[in-house]
Amino acid sequence: MSVIAGFAPPISGPSESRLAFMRKVGVFTFVGLAVAALIAVVSTFTVAPALYSMGRWGGFVGIMGSFAISHYVARKMVYGGAKIPGFVLAVAFEGVSFGFLLLSTISYVPIGGTAEAAFAAGLGIIAKAMAITASSGLGMLIYVWFNKSELSIVKAGLSILGMPMIVLMVLSFVFPVGGVFGLIICGVFVVASGAALLYRLNSVVHEYSEDQHIEAAYEISMALLVLLWNVISLLNRLRR
Repeated sequence: MSVIAGFAPPISGPSESRLAFMRKVGVFTFVGLAVAALIAVVSTFTVAPALYSMGRWGGFVGIMGSFAISHYVARKMVYGGAKIPGFVLAVAFEGVSFGFLLLSTISYVPIGGTAEAAFAAGLGIIAKAMAITASSGLGMLIYVWFNKSELSIVKAGLSILGMPMIVLMVLSFVFPVGGVFGLIICGVFVVASGAALLYRLNSVVHEYSEDQHIEAAYEISMALLVLLWNVISLLNRLRR
């Protein structure tokens, strides 16, 4: 054994009981994201076109209403006495809201382009955004697994900017701001939602009690989906 190895501090993560807790969180999160994805596909071809036919305000009401249910109504249920119904409600309405974003992504046809090429390009953007979000989430999880941080600044920012950020996300999607300023707004949303995911993961790994696996899965699922929304929005903006 080398001298450096002899003096190197041991690398250790959470305990076995914590690992069991995280496995439960992972299962619920995976199922929740799968449900959200399935409903998003259905919403893309049913709910979103129906509300968009009423104009931009129809889309705004549909997305804002879905976000409000997922992030506020369902949250009270998850942290109250209806944990599983609240979790299902949250991921279901996140899926509904994603239908609007996915429809916009696959239906955008640039000048001189074709609908078939636009559809393929849209699917490519969605796949790329999913890969970016998944790899970012995994990297953050590895970081917080071995490093406990207070992240008090992030916590303070979330408490102040949580609701305004959701509203601005919806407004910037339904009534987009063009040019460099619009691109900067999308970039800021990506950074903010990434910071929020890091904070949620840190809290789940180090602070949540081991009977709060549904609450933890809810927080991680919502944070991942918000980050995914903003990454797709940014990639959409870059191609326009």
